[in-house]
Amino acid sequence: MRWLAKFPPGILMAREGAHGYGLFTTKDPGSWNWDLENLGQVCAEAWDDGLLEEDRAWAERRREKFARWIDDSRPPGVGQGNAGAPPSPHGRFDRQSAPPWPMLLEAVQSAFFVMFEALKKERPGTGELAEADPTSRLHRTYFWRMLTSDDTAEELRAQALRAFRRGFRIGRRGKPKTLTRPIPPMLKPPVGWGAAHELPGPSAARDRAIRALPPPASREELASREEELRALYASAWREDVPEEDRIWAAMYRDTCTMSVNYRWQRALAQSAYEGFLQSSDGRFGGEPARPWMSLSHRTSEPWCSFVDRVVEAPEGESDPATTEAAVWEYWDTLYREAPPWDSDPDQAHWLAALRAARRKAQADDGPPEMAR
Repeated sequence: MRWLAKFPPGILMAREGAHGYGLFTTKDPGSWNWDLENLGQVCAEAWDDGLLEEDRAWAERRREKFARWIDDSRPPGVGQGNAGAPPSPHGRFDRQSAPPWPMLLEAVQSAFFVMFEALKKERPGTGELAEADPTSRLHRTYFWRMLTSDDTAEELRAQALRAFRRGFRIGRRGKPKTLTRPIPPMLKPPVGWGAAHELPGPSAARDRAIRALPPPASREELASREEELRALYASAWREDVPEEDRIWAAMYRDTCTMSVNYRWQRALAQSAYEGFLQSSDGRFGGEPARPWMSLSHRTSEPWCSFVDRVVEAPEGESDPATTEAAVWEYWDTLYREAPPWDSDPDQAHWLAALRAARRKAQADDGPPEMAR
């Protein structure tokens, strides 16, 4: 949206405001939970040591704001605000920070204020916004009333907190190994690369200029253009990338790595799902299960979380222990409590899913296939 350009410099503040916009412009709980998870991840990234210069002032303010709940001296430790929280039946998976409800409210309020200021800049001629008290406006919103009203169903709030906590944990521990495997230099960008995302630097400008050219008039012209693009993308993988091209090159490498490894992650998830069904005679949750290709993103995404934990299992961990932790991740992706492992009737099927994913991972352990 155009109003995002009104934010002060900084990626994290823009993301914070964007998720605030998502929270306050819909009444769909599914969308709320998605934005709350992403808002939690943005909050956690305030502790990242490798932030861009433009994000550091924002991060310092957020760390100070959340310090009462998150003790940064024990990363990823839990602050005093969680001291009275009831013990979780899955306590051994709660080693990472679990932000309490007041921190979620503080994060939502901050996101609203960032969004509100951006909207005021987007609509400078709107006297109502210019004169409005942001706190008063916040308290009149549907979403804020839902969060703070005694009439709100407790399950709705519980899911909201689980979503925010999950995002915070993801932000603290970083991307999973399934998405960060090193890949060989990729000289043809994935579909999502677009026109270099309006990034700064001469290489980004040249990238956009070549892609904006009219269709080539001959095969020779097409070959020449493709060769120039391959040389340009090859430069993004060099160790001596010029400073002015650093952001473009880093974005290109990250986009390629995510694209290739995302396909690998999904292949592992499909193997885990099909391994479960082979063990359970085609049933999941007591019902006949659909083929993998017909699952929605929301239904298949928990299997990606499952295989992430399988791939990241500590060396020497037993299969049952790895499976228990992976199943916890599965249910956490859905913002639901996992059933107690000791009484889970599907233990054998989950174990079959783990072994299927591991077989697939071992079979695909070579360099990912490159699209050239």
